[in-house]
Amino acid sequence: MKYFLQLLICILFTLDASAQGINKHGQTNVSSGMVNQYGAIGQSGLTTNGRIFTPANNGNLNALDFDGGANYVEVQPGVYFNSDFTIECWVYPRSFGNWARVIDFGNGAGANNVLLAYTWGTTGNPAVHIDGQQFYADNVLELNTWSHLAVTLSGNTCTFYINGIPSGSNNMPTPSDVMRNQCYIGKSNWNGDPNADARFDELRIFNYGKTEAEILAGMHLEAFGNEAGLVTYYNFNQGNANSNNAGISTLTDNSGNGHVGTLNGFVLDGNTSNFVQGAPLGDGLSPETAGSSAFSIKQNFPASTDGLYWIRNMNINGGTPVQIYADMTTDGGGWTLITCNADNAGWDYANAIELNTATPSINSNYSIITWADYLKKSASGFQYMIESNQRRSYGGIWTANGAYSFVNNTNSQTDVTINTKFGIDGSEGTWTYSDGGIEQRMPWYSDCSGYITTSSDCGGGSWWGTLISTGGWSPAPWIAGGCGDEGCMPHPGTIWYWVR
Repeated sequence: MKYFLQLLICILFTLDASAQGINKHGQTNVSSGMVNQYGAIGQSGLTTNGRIFTPANNGNLNALDFDGGANYVEVQPGVYFNSDFTIECWVYPRSFGNWARVIDFGNGAGANNVLLAYTWGTTGNPAVHIDGQQFYADNVLELNTWSHLAVTLSGNTCTFYINGIPSGSNNMPTPSDVMRNQCYIGKSNWNGDPNADARFDELRIFNYGKTEAEILAGMHLEAFGNEAGLVTYYNFNQGNANSNNAGISTLTDNSGNGHVGTLNGFVLDGNTSNFVQGAPLGDGLSPETAGSSAFSIKQNFPASTDGLYWIRNMNINGGTPVQIYADMTTDGGGWTLITCNADNAGWDYANAIELNTATPSINSNYSIITWADYLKKSASGFQYMIESNQRRSYGGIWTANGAYSFVNNTNSQTDVTINTKFGIDGSEGTWTYSDGGIEQRMPWYSDCSGYITTSSDCGGGSWWGTLISTGGWSPAPWIAGGCGDEGCMPHPGTIWYWVR
């Protein structure tokens, strides 16, 4: 089992994705909406066609702000549309500039255009245009509010959805099967149309028409990037929200299909014309609204409280949502529980990293250490927290200064910084690193007496600082040396281990 796990880890780390008619203002149209109310780190892998794709979530949950001025993205030429399709995007409009675009892919004004505008004229009704024909949604988007917007084409039936609710259908033509050389996000192919004054997040194009159920199932989730039929995908998770991102000049296509965008006219500093906080994806309160980690849920929903949440990650449980326990309070929250050791009985080498994964608990034995590398907020610079005896006691919060793994099976991960020492019940601790207690080392996965331990030599006579161990302890040998004013804690009763 040990060598199988080592091989699996190696594999995972080796796999690193208006004429809106010829006469846009005069063309007749059959109106066909819904007012708005909404209220990972994983390894790289392969798309279904074998291409390498970039992980969809790099720890940031951003959107891209278009300020209504010179901001737009020019996407590489491609066909993009030649049959059925789905275009979907979270949009946050600040104004309804005349025919302001989400996308406009074509060969100039009135030439093979497929476009999605978040406003028909200045009405606020989203509109779609395919090769000279167009129609608009029944309902109006709200200003200064996030809404999920989708339009599908199945055969000749084109349907709008606003926040997953159908908003009108109409007959529309099949897009021409041609190379489109002028492809824009936030910009029109027609001179005179204003650029977008809005924020966009989770912009995706598929080569089939999604059903209402499919749109509802995916709208509150970040895509993985390797979904069947995904043509191009921009999650806008680059840079740091509202910070200086001047070094970024391109927009990543997270589908792995190489449709890279070029950023034009963006200031890339501050809270406009820049990468900003993203749409409210994944509150984690149900499988349908699963987040990617406790950290991502806390970032998007700051009022989240301690308790059970649902998460979804392509490297965990085959991508099917699973429940975790989250601490949303300590040191700002966003912690995912990866181990609770409340009883020494029943642990062994194999289940030390994977036990009772479907029943997260802070009161009984549980371990998802095997998933922890996919739950940390970054490859390095992530944090882990250990508590014992009672919450926020006899432990601390650390930062890992290297690209460390929670399932590393050597004692080499020693470049860690203690951020906070716990004494008793949140008081400041004064314990010190010791061979008889916690050592300066990220807990490692060992096949000796201490299965999960900070000890340099858990097979010798001193393997204190251990989180999960063989029998005879309550629940594992913790602190007998280096004790601070709070005293020693050799048998803490319960030990908790967290990641963010």
